[in-house]
Amino acid sequence: MSGFAGTTGTARRRTRTMLLATLWMTVTTLVGAIAGAHIWLIVLLTMVSGWIAGMMIGVSAAAGQVGLLSTNALILISTSPQSPSGALYRAALVLAGGLLQTSIMMAVDLCTTRSAEADAVAQVYHRLATYARDRTRDTDLAVATALVDADATLRDSYMRMPRAKLYRLLNTAEQIRFYVVALAEMAKGRTYAGHREESADARRALRQVASILEKVGDDVWMFAAGRDPRDPQSPTINLLVHAASELEDLAESMRGDICAHVHATAVALRQLHRDLSERTIWHLPAEARESIGRRLKKAAMSFANHLTFHSATFRHALRASGAIGLGMLAARTLPWQHAYWLPLTANIILRPDFTATFGRGIARVIGTVAGILLATIPMVGVHDRTGIFGSALIVVFGAAMYMLVNFNYALFSCALTAEMVVLLSFFERAPAYVTMEDRLLDTVLGSCLAFLVYLVWPTWQHREIHSVIADAVAAQREYFHAVFSALCDPLQVIQPTPRKFQSQRSAVRVSRTNAAVAIRQMLNEPVGPAWNPHTLLGVLLAIHRLSDTLLSIEAYVLERRIEEPIREELVQIGQDIELGLDLIEAAIRRGGARDMEGRRMRERAIAVAFAIDADLEQQDILARAFVRMDTTTRTIVRMLQTDTAASNTL
Repeated sequence: MSGFAGTTGTARRRTRTMLLATLWMTVTTLVGAIAGAHIWLIVLLTMVSGWIAGMMIGVSAAAGQVGLLSTNALILISTSPQSPSGALYRAALVLAGGLLQTSIMMAVDLCTTRSAEADAVAQVYHRLATYARDRTRDTDLAVATALVDADATLRDSYMRMPRAKLYRLLNTAEQIRFYVVALAEMAKGRTYAGHREESADARRALRQVASILEKVGDDVWMFAAGRDPRDPQSPTINLLVHAASELEDLAESMRGDICAHVHATAVALRQLHRDLSERTIWHLPAEARESIGRRLKKAAMSFANHLTFHSATFRHALRASGAIGLGMLAARTLPWQHAYWLPLTANIILRPDFTATFGRGIARVIGTVAGILLATIPMVGVHDRTGIFGSALIVVFGAAMYMLVNFNYALFSCALTAEMVVLLSFFERAPAYVTMEDRLLDTVLGSCLAFLVYLVWPTWQHREIHSVIADAVAAQREYFHAVFSALCDPLQVIQPTPRKFQSQRSAVRVSRTNAAVAIRQMLNEPVGPAWNPHTLLGVLLAIHRLSDTLLSIEAYVLERRIEEPIREELVQIGQDIELGLDLIEAAIRRGGARDMEGRRMRERAIAVAFAIDADLEQQDILARAFVRMDTTTRTIVRMLQTDTAASNTL
């Protein structure tokens, strides 16, 4: 079972998770084997274990997985009570099995040139290339998600030198993203303004950049594999040099801001080439050097923060604890040999949200039926007196089980069921059809128990959605404030770098990704939300538009093209935008919108900004960007007011 904890993530994360799962399962096996003979004691212990596992979901997905596996081990061993010496013996076997799995995984990692860290950074380049070719909300969200995943992956890694290089590659990708977004905004804006030739230039530049990003993404793994980038035969280094030259040649055929952004992209690639070629000491960023003590402190604080009925995680933990307790009582009451599958199934299926619970439940029932047939037919049809055929099936179904665990839950359940049927038939010498009947009946009852418990005390996403959307607006406001402050005071002692606004930018990415997932879950729920889904999607789209505009402005900041503070009328518009985002966040958190009292209407400033001559100088671009953000902010307010008015009418 510990192998399930080591299927995704970096080597460091998989090793840590598998060792924790092994140690905790060893403890629960020891406790469960001793307490298994006392029904009320074991029911209480499994309920406590289920509650802890549910709470650990709020710490991290890996922590939740450790809790789930440990609770499963407690349920399984409780059906076979032992003396203290027998309990120690079985706990030792569990420990040995987990350490064997971990050792094999580490040995395979040493023989593998590819890594999760390199794959995560490569994914950023590939997603960014897709966005440059096809600029939609989905492709933009895919870039944001890839950046979040890559940053989290690089933070949790054993690597030092390769990881520092991968961080440099990631920072360059994020820097190029500014210019890609700026070019995309120009391609769209120039079309609306009737400047079709400039729009075509921007689109041509985006296609060229997309092709380069794809090639760089394909070669990212070479840096993590330890190849010497100073080798003149290194295709990646040659690619960076040639790509920069191609973009510089392309920039010479263009003009204005499009030329500047294409040239800035070439400069970023040349700087990456220099950084990767020089003999320097590579330093990891501060967030990647977080101590173990600080990590444990953050995990404890996260656990403690969920100790309230207002937390969906806390409610899920109580719900899981109750379901496991009912399942254990039923398993001890029913006269079936393998009745422990009932609480085991309920524990596995029950998730914090409706979609995952019912989706997993249905998939598990379908997979169980298919797995029973898949295992029983060959077991009955082949007379295996030597045990060789049964051993071969154990290997085949075990391999399929681990291959499918992160691919499709129904197929995984099919392989898992087939593996369990063969194992029990093989070791217990029981007929396959007996195991088949028990497994099917208990799975159906366990799924029904999970469904019933969830419906009795549900956690509907539509009740939490306003907080998630408000968090996204708040993150956007902080990002705007950081960029706006830099515009108001461009002559700073410390010059802007790609990492200057990283924390605000990362917060926007994470909050927007969470909001998109929450809206998707809400739309799959059978109950009607208080908010109009179209309004929520509109707010999310508006946040996406604000982010794109800020990214394009940040490109100007990085190119050092702002040498003096922005004009007073733009400062006034910026203040209005900040005030508007403040009011939007407050309105969404309260569950309704109000008139924007105190929001000064800068009609004169907006008129002045629109009246600027269309020669597209620096201040003109900034003025149009500020007016666009101001208009987007007002649009969000109108959507919220319309939705509130419609709800009041109903």
